[in-house]
Amino acid sequence: MRFLRFLFPLLLSITWILLLHNPVGSLPALGKLFDPVKGFWSNAEPAQKVPATLTIPGDGRGNGASVILDDRLVPHISAVNDERLYFAQGYLHAYYRLWQMDMQTRAAAGRLSEVIGESTLSFDRNQRRKGMVWAAENSLRAMLADERTKKILDAYTSGVNAYIGQLTYKDYPLEYKLMGFEPEPWTNLKCALLLKYMADDLTGTVDDINMSYLKEILSPQELDFLYPDKIEGSQPVIPSGTTFGKPSLPVPQMPYGSVFAQFKPAIQQAAGSMKYTTAEEQSGIGSNNWAVSGEMTKEGAAILCNDPHLSLTLPSIWYELQMTAPGINCYGVSIPGAPGIIIGFNDSISWGVTNNYRDVMDFYEIVTEDPRLYFFDGKEIPFNERYEKVYIKGRKEPYTDTVRFTLHGPLMYDEHFPEPSGSGKKLAVSWMAHKATNELLAVYLYNRATGYSSFVQAIHHFECPAQNFLFADRQGNIAIWGQGRFINKWKDQGKYVMRGDISATLWGDTIPMNENPHVYNPERGFLASANQNVTDASYPYWYNGDFSEFRSWIIHHELGYIFKTRNDTAHKDTTSTYTPASLYSKDGLIFPYLLQPASEKVPDIQKNMNLQNSTFSLLNASLKYNPVIANALQALPDSLVRDGENLSAESQAATFYQVFWRYLYRNIWSDEFKNLPVTLYPSPERTLQLLKDTSLNYFDDKTTEGKETLADIVYKSVQQAIDTLSRLRQQGTTEWYKVKNTTIRHMARLNAFSYPYIKNGGWGNTVNAVKSDHGPSWRMIVSMQPERVKAFVVYPGGQSGNPGSPFYASFLNSWTEGKYYEVDFKERR
Repeated sequence: MRFLRFLFPLLLSITWILLLHNPVGSLPALGKLFDPVKGFWSNAEPAQKVPATLTIPGDGRGNGASVILDDRLVPHISAVNDERLYFAQGYLHAYYRLWQMDMQTRAAAGRLSEVIGESTLSFDRNQRRKGMVWAAENSLRAMLADERTKKILDAYTSGVNAYIGQLTYKDYPLEYKLMGFEPEPWTNLKCALLLKYMADDLTGTVDDINMSYLKEILSPQELDFLYPDKIEGSQPVIPSGTTFGKPSLPVPQMPYGSVFAQFKPAIQQAAGSMKYTTAEEQSGIGSNNWAVSGEMTKEGAAILCNDPHLSLTLPSIWYELQMTAPGINCYGVSIPGAPGIIIGFNDSISWGVTNNYRDVMDFYEIVTEDPRLYFFDGKEIPFNERYEKVYIKGRKEPYTDTVRFTLHGPLMYDEHFPEPSGSGKKLAVSWMAHKATNELLAVYLYNRATGYSSFVQAIHHFECPAQNFLFADRQGNIAIWGQGRFINKWKDQGKYVMRGDISATLWGDTIPMNENPHVYNPERGFLASANQNVTDASYPYWYNGDFSEFRSWIIHHELGYIFKTRNDTAHKDTTSTYTPASLYSKDGLIFPYLLQPASEKVPDIQKNMNLQNSTFSLLNASLKYNPVIANALQALPDSLVRDGENLSAESQAATFYQVFWRYLYRNIWSDEFKNLPVTLYPSPERTLQLLKDTSLNYFDDKTTEGKETLADIVYKSVQQAIDTLSRLRQQGTTEWYKVKNTTIRHMARLNAFSYPYIKNGGWGNTVNAVKSDHGPSWRMIVSMQPERVKAFVVYPGGQSGNPGSPFYASFLNSWTEGKYYEVDFKERR
């Protein structure tokens, strides 16, 4: 008995020691984590005044860089040359955002399993098989081949590693301690990976497979009717009527014969396992930007506005700073992990971006009988193989995935990694991001651009992801480019999965950069892009993409009065003569009667702020003007339907309209495609247009007896919405912000470091496109005044990535309330 009394405490002590000093499963070593000196307690930062400066380590040749911190913790870097400037930026990024940089590049490279475990193995394999690392390696070679980008990459990486090299466990960001791993040295490849991660986020989702299923059950006429390349009434990025030059390349004709993969057998195989994707669910994942020329503004200066819509995360996607050195004085936001400023302004110009959404990723069906060979033009060609080792936390041996490469690109889906819809097809992917592009050179050059010509030369190096680059300068000029590297395609090339065994489907020549659609100082005096179609039908080259229109229609209306005042004298009041119909009848805006004339004729900073924060829904407003819907809504309480087009945070009417539309949209389309394993509903814009014709057979629910009308579906949807609202009322959650539950989530999905139920309005169909996890990631308004640049900015987060810092989410309240910070832009001395 005495022996047992001795043995039990001894075993317990040994167990406790092992638990404290060694990780168990997904848990870190708890002893280190709870260490009162070096553990997580050390990450708490006192709410004290921001230090005036931050010291950047020297490089043996003198420091050469100084950093002044303002009261928002925004650094203003001043350096003697490029090397010290980018060394300082790398050091600052690591100082405030190291864990974020580490995790994003691990995600890009398919290395999350190393620190998370087997739950992320499928994600990691998907990234490897998509060709993310291969693409980054290709681009890194291009970056290192250019003297300028090699210099800044080397300096930036040295800066990051200078910070990492001085860390002890006590200094590790909190997430490293919670997850039980440590920082590793930074490399130039990680910078390339981060840029490919951006490309993946903005171009990595395509509809080729969904459209291939639809092609099997719909006639060409039905496809064009329901899924038009250009929707009626679109206000394109490049204004209608813009003259495009004669194309230097012949527009290719569609090849004769069968060029697309056949998906009909897959429909029969996968019936009953439907996974629906709807355009409505994707709506609002994009961005807004617009610019007004200096002739049209109250202060006589061009105004440029930008609010890119991305994932709402903490730490924030962006890091705000100013960078000054010989040849550069630039302010804006950077992406931690990459050199330079992505969106912002300098002494001479300002710029903003929105996603272009032209299709730059295509899938090919690969035919193979021997796993070593695939067929192409009647011959068998050997695959090139790449062995991807995925290391997994808790496992001794890595998972080795063999990725086979074709002349189209990597074989992403095969028998070892099946295509998600269940088609069983082997699909290779061709993606512009696979090319050896050097977007870093574009950023380096446009940060230093002094005017329109140098800006255009700079952005021509920006190939993927394709972006709508907006420009304004201190002389009042404005311009926009639909910029990227694009293939000269024949009609429908890449719209559906193509045959990979014939040369007729190969990508052809790329369109010359100077023939990308663009306009400089348009007649109407303003420019705007919001992920809508890029051009009207007069552009000579064919393209397809995933475009949305609602936000564009609203922005064009709000800015459209300038088109009228430009033809009048001295900006005189034209309220009595201006009507939306007179403005838009030429271009065929589909809902002109819903928009009231703008009350003010000359935009200023505040009016642009109001527009960025607008929660007006043209979709919801349009529903009331459909006679069938209006008749069904008459029986409802006025409080439920009045002002439902304004998606303000506390509105119950907004909740009703959004819920009603969701039911109506799905009730119209769900039965039409019920036998497909995956499908894509027609866009909300197209659906709303079709509601005008009550005789269309799409309103007949094929799953019920008898012929249903639009009225039947509307009344059914209204009742479903009322029932849902009743359930929400019982839960006390009828306010719109509670229903949509916008949450700024920590990247590791740690609830303690996240902010749920953000009290703001909006949705994907409003300019303020705040959804549950996507929204305006950076709001910027810049007035390019001749005497000085004046800018106002905000983003949903804070400068520090440390959850224990008072600057972790210090901007969040201002962002939620639609407030801005005036930028402290330090002029060049």
